[in-house]
Amino acid sequence: MSLHDTIAGLALVDNHAHPIEPLSPAGIEETFPGIFTEGALATRDARHTLNYRAVLGVLADRFGADPDAEAELLACRGDVEHSEYTSECIAATNTEAILVDEGFPGMPAREFARHTDADVYPMLRLEPVIEELLSEHGEFAAFETAFRDRVEEALDGEYVALKTIAAYRRGLDIGPRDRADARAGFADLRRDWDGRVDHPRLLDYCLHLALSIAGEYGSPVQFHTGFGDPDAHPRLVNPTHLVECIETHPETDIVMLHGGYPYVGQAAYVTATYPNVHLDLSLAIPFAQHGASRVLSTALELVPTTKLLYGSDAFHTPELFVLAARRFRECPHRDPEGNRRDRDHLRDLRRDCRPADPSGERNRTVRSGLILSDRGT
Repeated sequence: MSLHDTIAGLALVDNHAHPIEPLSPAGIEETFPGIFTEGALATRDARHTLNYRAVLGVLADRFGADPDAEAELLACRGDVEHSEYTSECIAATNTEAILVDEGFPGMPAREFARHTDADVYPMLRLEPVIEELLSEHGEFAAFETAFRDRVEEALDGEYVALKTIAAYRRGLDIGPRDRADARAGFADLRRDWDGRVDHPRLLDYCLHLALSIAGEYGSPVQFHTGFGDPDAHPRLVNPTHLVECIETHPETDIVMLHGGYPYVGQAAYVTATYPNVHLDLSLAIPFAQHGASRVLSTALELVPTTKLLYGSDAFHTPELFVLAARRFRECPHRDPEGNRRDRDHLRDLRRDCRPADPSGERNRTVRSGLILSDRGT
């Protein structure tokens, strides 16, 4: 069996995705294009990204229409039945398990699970927990205890991983664990609380606490890195900023999301250096479109295939599951560098490619997230 056939038939474990919401047909011409860009682009510009043009191709395949007939395709998309359409899109990707961040858009994983036959596992996003507890507790000690309890209860229960968007709130240069600074930051936020936590020292303290707890439970912590939100400062999402934090928690598996795009080489360097770091390529694949092969090729310059994870980062609309799976499966056959030796190595790995076992141990999120090899389990 060829590498292409092996990868094409392989069931996927989606390491990073979000619940899918119903899409209102009202104003779909304005709202739909913006889903396929991570910038705050005007609709006229969003319509001319390659990612959006690719999703029109997905719709054309789905509805049997001309991919250039944008208005007709959007009208068809606006008429779909949400649950059935979502289920069919995910089924078309041969995805057997999905790790879901409930924090965005705020839908419980069990509710999303009603719209797919894939196994769905929830992840706990930390920032909404911090914000909720800041609103409930006036004293730092009570807040601190409640945060610890909430994280432990989640990992004692059905949650398989933690996740943070610190990159978009304060950057990835996480400072040391300093309780006095955290208490002062807590007091500052409480004095003028607007519902959004972005105080660096309080966030840093909570992250260190969560990382320590995750290490005790053998659960991974996912970090957004690189692009992914208009709030992100382009310089502060470079994954090399995480090194001090990584070195502080060698006992905790850390997953860097989005391939660190556009800092893919830097993300690969960090992943190849630290045993507890793993690299997820979601969002970069498919948003980079024809550059997706370059993203994978750059990652593979240094990263063992056992430390690379597949993910879609699908959100809002199920076509993103389709785009991610389609681009991912194409990547190994479109190596822009034409490096025959590397391609031969990947071909040799085909005997090790097999579906991950979603019923495995809790840290399947880093041991079974698949790109080409599952030999590290």
